[in-house]
Amino acid sequence: MDKRDLLLYIDIPFCPVHCKHCGKIACAPSSDLRYAYAQALRKEIAASAGSLPDYEISAVYIGGGIPGHMMDEELGELLKDLSSWYNIAPDAEITLKVHPGMVSVETLNACRRGHVTRLSMEYVTHNSFEYEMLGRFLSPSAMDVTHMILGGSRLDLSFDIIAGLPGQTRTSLLESIKKALSYGASHLSLYPFVLTPGTELAEEYTARQNFATAEDKKAEASQSPNATAKHSCSLQQENPRKRIPEQEEVAIWLADAKDYLSSQSFTEYLPGRFALSRKECRYFMLESSGCESLAFGLGAESAFDGVRSKNTASLKKYLQYSDQPEKIICHMEPII
Repeated sequence: MDKRDLLLYIDIPFCPVHCKHCGKIACAPSSDLRYAYAQALRKEIAASAGSLPDYEISAVYIGGGIPGHMMDEELGELLKDLSSWYNIAPDAEITLKVHPGMVSVETLNACRRGHVTRLSMEYVTHNSFEYEMLGRFLSPSAMDVTHMILGGSRLDLSFDIIAGLPGQTRTSLLESIKKALSYGASHLSLYPFVLTPGTELAEEYTARQNFATAEDKKAEASQSPNATAKHSCSLQQENPRKRIPEQEEVAIWLADAKDYLSSQSFTEYLPGRFALSRKECRYFMLESSGCESLAFGLGAESAFDGVRSKNTASLKKYLQYSDQPEKIICHMEPII
């Protein structure tokens, strides 16, 4: 009997620096914590295994913070052991999220042990000013080192790029895309920038907006008819690299980006997902078709057997009860 497709998602929350625009869970990557988390993941994954004889794992995605380099040795062993817990398809696609400048020889060895087939590069932008606005660590040029380390690796490379960043222009977005292709990208994901409430960057912009509003009220109180308009214009001109592009602008840029990628033999097989022929991401395609998924790790969200469930965001609770999955689930709802 044909087995049903199943997706696995493994969340690794470690990141050296929490970027200013990121609203995801992130933990400082101390060696003790990484080891404890790896053991907890093993317990959670093993506890959920053995009861899915009718399913076959078609694709695995390891994301979250920065799995690559943060947990090279532990992750390599974990992925190697997946086949003892689950029925992994012989041609399963296994994607590992990495960061420019944080791919080592040890990372590649872990990929070999774990049969990783794709690297998803959290590239975001090639522009150093845009990088700085997001408070990201290292530099876009760190990708040069990663490119050198990858050398003749047969891993497929996917690049994540964000459109509509503070200070971004049509030209800088296209430059980022062209640079990604020069590094050997066979897949690109173009994400629209979202100013997530509660993040450091959102708080900065809220403070700026409040300041501008206060200045406008002062201008109105002065009874100068042109004061408010003059202030609003000067605010934009004063910090052009901090300006968030309007949605209408970004829509035009994305149309231009799509035309350029088409000229380079890339096809948009899903909204915002571009790939060369036969380099489409299987995980994304199955996910978009409603394929069931099991997710493991801190804050991970599963969609299985008609139920959507979410793990706790408490690291302490996760480490303590990972071998009892029912205790780390913090939310459940039916999939409609």
